[in-house]
Amino acid sequence: MLEKTVLSKTEPKNRKLTERKLIDAVGDIIRSNGYTGLGVNAIAKNAGVSKKLIYRYFGTVDALIETYLVEKDYWVTFSKKVSDAVDVANKKQPMIEFISSILENQFEFFFNEDEMQRIILWEISEKTSMLNELCKKREVMGEELLKLTDPYFKDSEVNFRAVSAIIVCGIYYAVLHAKKNSSTICGLDLNTEAGRNEITKAVRKIVELSFGSKKKKAV
Repeated sequence: MLEKTVLSKTEPKNRKLTERKLIDAVGDIIRSNGYTGLGVNAIAKNAGVSKKLIYRYFGTVDALIETYLVEKDYWVTFSKKVSDAVDVANKKQPMIEFISSILENQFEFFFNEDEMQRIILWEISEKTSMLNELCKKREVMGEELLKLTDPYFKDSEVNFRAVSAIIVCGIYYAVLHAKKNSSTICGLDLNTEAGRNEITKAVRKIVELSFGSKKKKAV
């Protein structure tokens, strides 16, 4: 009874504000110490609140961290963009423009988001149920977009899902390579605007060429 009374006196009145502090604290720690610095005590201290509030508001520390990860992920926060895509799905040129813009924006977003870079590094170096769930959510949103492109590639020489996988993975690797090693890749310096422009032009050209692919000959 005493514990409950003490907690009620110290608990912030604005739950949303406290939740925001805790979510932001996860980002602060990832930026300063990486994912290995994430722990209930560290998060609570950074947020300036009782660690009991993590469990009260999020249930578990992993649920809190996952909330932060979902907020930061380009593809998981994709529902609005997919709804926009439905409006142009039956028009080839607008669809090419939409897909190109989505991938170009992913490149720009990932290049400028240090936290997201750390998250992707975390995903490929650790195996956890939390990160696995994030990957599944990312795939669900990506699937919604790819289903709109499938009709364009029926009986085509090109598997656009494979093309998309190469582009997305290439963006991740190229950015991480440039950011972590400060070196060129294939002679391009992605740490310069000129280098990044060449990547975005190449992404658009790949999409255009894919949509212009020939149909397979009937056997």
